[in-house]
Amino acid sequence: MTLPFTLQQLRILKAIATEKNFTKAAEILYLSQPSLSKQIKTLEKNLDILLINRKGNKISLTENGKVFLQYSERILALCEESCRALIDLKNGDRGNLRVGASQTTGTYLMPQVLALFAQNYPQIGLKVQVNSTRLIAKSILAKEIDIAIVGGEIPNKLKKDLTVEDFVEDKLCLIIANSHFFAKREKIKKFNFIQIFIDFVLK
Repeated sequence: MTLPFTLQQLRILKAIATEKNFTKAAEILYLSQPSLSKQIKTLEKNLDILLINRKGNKISLTENGKVFLQYSERILALCEESCRALIDLKNGDRGNLRVGASQTTGTYLMPQVLALFAQNYPQIGLKVQVNSTRLIAKSILAKEIDIAIVGGEIPNKLKKDLTVEDFVEDKLCLIIANSHFFAKREKIKKFNFIQIFIDFVLK
């Protein structure tokens, strides 16, 4: 279907409605007045309706012209919005980001990170997937998610195909009762810490 108008003709109609003067409308659009008048006549001919009342130096929109102007403004606004959206996509300011997280990270760290991200990039939609570190790594390789923050160790066979960067350090604390035999020690070695779990399992 061939449209009976061009975007330039819609801009011309809008300028005429605003300025109520052919000469001023032509100046705003950097057109000659004869060219502007010709475009309007072509538009009216293609639509087969009268858009503008011409009475000497006074011009006004007909009822048909007023209705068509409303749609013209909406069409022009949508065109501008679509252009801005494409520019945003090109610059990375719009779109969707698929984020993965391991169980603990997804529960305690991601809410703060995602809230800050959403505040700075409101145009980007977020989709979050929480799973084990191994499954999240597999999802990255399968291109099911774009980026992930995990707390567990990534298997070497998966890690070799991924780019992994340290994001934040986590602090683990050992909590014991005052009556525990470790309580009197100033330092506890990793071996001693592991021994606690071995003893617990054996019991």
